[in-house]
Amino acid sequence: MEKYSKLHLWMLGILLLVQISIFNYYWPSFSTESWEFHIHYWLVSAWFIFLIIQPYLAVNGKIEKHRTNGIIGFLIAGGAIFTGFSLLDYPLRLIENMTQDRPGPPIAFYYGTLIVEFVLMVAFTYAIIKGIIHRKNLKEHSWWLIASAFYMMMPAVGRGMIVFWRATLPPEKLNPLLITLSAELIYIPLFLLFAHKFGKIKHQATLIGLLLVLMRVLRFPMGSSETVQEFLKAIIQY
Repeated sequence: MEKYSKLHLWMLGILLLVQISIFNYYWPSFSTESWEFHIHYWLVSAWFIFLIIQPYLAVNGKIEKHRTNGIIGFLIAGGAIFTGFSLLDYPLRLIENMTQDRPGPPIAFYYGTLIVEFVLMVAFTYAIIKGIIHRKNLKEHSWWLIASAFYMMMPAVGRGMIVFWRATLPPEKLNPLLITLSAELIYIPLFLLFAHKFGKIKHQATLIGLLLVLMRVLRFPMGSSETVQEFLKAIIQY
């Protein structure tokens, strides 16, 4: 249990990273965002707060409160999953809103992002289910839920990198691959640091988290296929 005594502080750091990353993407356009995006934002934020409160309660002996809160927390996670899947058409909406005075990345980037965010939501859902299954096993339960935070953090970090590089570079020099790689340079060392800290380098949840990196890096090849683009447009009505 000593290993987990400061886990709530580690998770507080993840919450701050996510909120800082998404701040300039979300708040300046607050009044124009869709209700799905607002609800998803607050549910995901609540999930990260939940992952701070729960280990604090556990290491301080408040197990009954921890278990009661757990029921509420998994309802929050379910809401985040539902709204996350409902927002899969968000990259396609961005394509519609592209203008000459505010050009975006190549269209392949958006289609690839749609695929990536679908896979992230599947991974997050799987981690939550595994967390529930292993709720009586501290090491398994905690690592699956920690991993769920990493799976869910990348859309926020990626959007933060978009805002950062748009403010740093002129539009003609803004390479979407730079956005992807800079986000991964935050994610990979931090994820491996957590995995090492909690002795989970070879864990299934860690392997999934690293495979998600490969998915994100391959978003351009995946999104470039016209067949894939037509398929995505056909199954997602936007």
